[in-house]
Amino acid sequence: PPAGETGAPAAAKAAAPSGAPAAAAPTRPAIRPGEDKVVEITDNVGKGMVKSMNEALKVPIMALGEEIDMTAMIATQKSLKASAEKTYGTKVTLTSFMLKAMSLALNEHPIINSKFGPPDASPPNYTILGSHNISVAVDTPYGLVVPNIKDCGSMSVVEIQQELVRLAADAKANKLKLQDIQGGTITLSNIGVIGTKDPRPIPFAGQAVIGATGRTMTLPRYNEKMELVPRQIMHIRWVGDHRHLDGATLARFSNSFKKYMENPGEWTLAMR
Repeated sequence: PPAGETGAPAAAKAAAPSGAPAAAAPTRPAIRPGEDKVVEITDNVGKGMVKSMNEALKVPIMALGEEIDMTAMIATQKSLKASAEKTYGTKVTLTSFMLKAMSLALNEHPIINSKFGPPDASPPNYTILGSHNISVAVDTPYGLVVPNIKDCGSMSVVEIQQELVRLAADAKANKLKLQDIQGGTITLSNIGVIGTKDPRPIPFAGQAVIGATGRTMTLPRYNEKMELVPRQIMHIRWVGDHRHLDGATLARFSNSFKKYMENPGEWTLAMR
């Protein structure tokens, strides 16, 4: 090539000789505007959710996240599955263990199982509720419904499982009774079984706290010897009414739940 030029520009000129027509830009298809559709919410489940969420968003909330090592609990659940089915006619699920762990943690922190009083009360007040009526979010063809299991504090894991199966079946058949829906004191949403890592729930009006779990993932974690080992990890997020619950109180409740879920042997000390 001539002085001052390199082979690359000369090759480029050879590939695109002077006077050659430029390649035509691709033509975009004509834009076809889609049809907007207004959907009226007329079913009772949908209208109920609109009403309850509008009320819930009037409450100042706080949220705390935690990581739960589910490895030991999953092993416990799997080891008891066949025995529970043979003896009691039902397979125990992780959800039932979580509900009972919540109840055990509520025994240590009863203020979590509470509801704030009327907004115009003077002085302001809240009520600590005596029964652990834990609401459980159930996905159905008719929408999300949230029945509750009454008095989990006096129930075994198997009894909680049996009631959970009944409520889920009635919910999916649209046969829940009013007493199944009313009276919940705290909620657990196990949305992770559908698929999400870090859910952020909103408490229901009339309840102080809701917890939502993410999916369980196999992740590397250090053991006591500082060796990386695979563990079954689940995230949970607690959201609470910040009018009468402070962060320290909710964190201590979260710590208790974590203790019971990560160390199934703790249950032998706490169960009555």
